[in-house]
Amino acid sequence: SQARRMADARMEAATTYDLTRTLTPYLDRHMVLRLVEFLEEHKLYPHEDLLQAKLDVIDKTRMADLKLAQHKMAFELAQKRGDKDAEERYETAKKKCQEEKSTIPSTYKKYAKLATPLVEKFIESGLGQSGVDPDKIDDFKKDHMIDEESLKSLYSFARLAFDIGRYSEALDSLSVYRILSSDEETVFLSMWGKLAAEILLIEDDAEHIAEVIGDINHLRDSIDRRLHIPHLQQLTQRAWLINWSLFPFMASADQSAAFVKFLLQEKVLNAVQIRCPYILRYLVVSLMCSYDQSKIHIKQVMDLLDMERDNYRDPLTEFVRNLMIDYDFEEADIQLVECEKVFDTDFFLNKPSIRQRFFDKSRHLMFEFYCRIHKRIDISILAKRLNLDEKDTDKALVDLLRNAPFEGKINSKTNQLVVSTSYPSVYQKVIDKTKGLAHRTQTIADAINKRMQIKMNQHDS
Repeated sequence: SQARRMADARMEAATTYDLTRTLTPYLDRHMVLRLVEFLEEHKLYPHEDLLQAKLDVIDKTRMADLKLAQHKMAFELAQKRGDKDAEERYETAKKKCQEEKSTIPSTYKKYAKLATPLVEKFIESGLGQSGVDPDKIDDFKKDHMIDEESLKSLYSFARLAFDIGRYSEALDSLSVYRILSSDEETVFLSMWGKLAAEILLIEDDAEHIAEVIGDINHLRDSIDRRLHIPHLQQLTQRAWLINWSLFPFMASADQSAAFVKFLLQEKVLNAVQIRCPYILRYLVVSLMCSYDQSKIHIKQVMDLLDMERDNYRDPLTEFVRNLMIDYDFEEADIQLVECEKVFDTDFFLNKPSIRQRFFDKSRHLMFEFYCRIHKRIDISILAKRLNLDEKDTDKALVDLLRNAPFEGKINSKTNQLVVSTSYPSVYQKVIDKTKGLAHRTQTIADAINKRMQIKMNQHDS
């Protein structure tokens, strides 16, 4: 049937383009669960395979109820297949889940008894709303008799709350812990925990997303300052951060320009090239979605795609490469069709705002680049190249011409688009060449200031 053929096509596309297995080593298991649920919702793999994958992820958490429900579903499926050992496996798993479930409330109450009042007192004090004043923090700890044991309980409560899926409570506790604690190592770990909780609570709200991105930048700076750890460990931590950053930066197309800047920072880009070149997929999409704001980065991204082609390629990177580097419009057209499949199978790309902006900009750029190298173009060929509806071709071309950086006229008699070639003035060329100069200067200045600050901190210690 047609439905079956469509399902098979989705599964084939997922097998080819899905990055879930590649992303998993760099994500927290609670984040991986979101990706598996996406695959399950869109039926991108056989139901039995996804059920087992979900069970493998949940088994490593302490979400006992969810774990038990998943084991029950696996048991019922195995029973239908006639698996004789299914019941024994289920009873063993059920007993283990019930034992775990019985121990959680007492442990949770024990930590909550100490942690909840501490968090409430801290929120009432208003210390978290202003800049961190060490003297005020010390006074707060003395006034409320907060010692290291209290802070350990707070940290343990946050970890338990996170493990059982109470992300909001974990977030509040870790937000307080990272300000009150003086243990640098656990404060660093609490920053990861806080970011993980924020990601799992993320909403389609610009202010919330901006807060999460702010924490990503703080954690990036903290990783840069950890000069006492091996470079390989630093590189791995950056790779983790890059993969986690997909959640807020790819939440909507509005963050695209910021994501391009984030990924093209020297140390971040180094980690992308060495550890996770597949991130180029999201760099390309973000570049296309913020093309007008990210023009100063286009050449760098094109050079990167050319350099990394043997390490990673997919229809998205190949489309941009064929269009902007090789000017191979036929191949670009083929790859753009394949891009649809990638969007259908990717958790981070399967969002209306990102999809629409990417394909709208792709069509505009196909039109713009094609018209740059042709003076007279047959409209029927152009319509086919841009996948335009024959009935609305003229209207679509008028809209494209309105936003194009050149002039053109439609000749109805010859059914051609006539492109008027115009060259920018010398002054305009100078403006274009120097447009990104201030940004590059600021970037160099920031890098120098950061290095000087690190050296001063080392000297002081």
